[in-house]
Amino acid sequence: MHGYGLIQELGKTYQRPVSAGLIYPTLQELEDRGYVTSAQEEGKKVYSITGEGRSCLEQNRGLVERLKAGREYADRMGRFGFVQDLKDMQALVMMNDVYLNEDKLRRMSEILGDTKKRLAAVVFGEEVVRQ
Repeated sequence: MHGYGLIQELGKTYQRPVSAGLIYPTLQELEDRGYVTSAQEEGKKVYSITGEGRSCLEQNRGLVERLKAGREYADRMGRFGFVQDLKDMQALVMMNDVYLNEDKLRRMSEILGDTKKRLAAVVFGEEVVRQ
């Protein structure tokens, strides 16, 4: 698969953007270690896993399975959706300042303050938050 295809596939799989600044240096490191090879095909650099790369995956099967289980758990808990909701709220505030005035900002701050307390109560328990 070429690097851009890998970025797109990881983005779909993990439902969040993956940057080229992460993927290409990682691919280069994997190639330097002999875990993948690359070849030019139709003007694109295409990467393939090597036997040594497959062996490394097999040797680290437990880690790979734990990572998969963590992702599946996060999906069940809606963790990535929650993070996206937080990003959406940030974008709402940062990108729509044309619609915001001091009163709206004050009201939003009160809502967020209340929300932080309520979330802390969920995480730490009501009794801890009251102290």
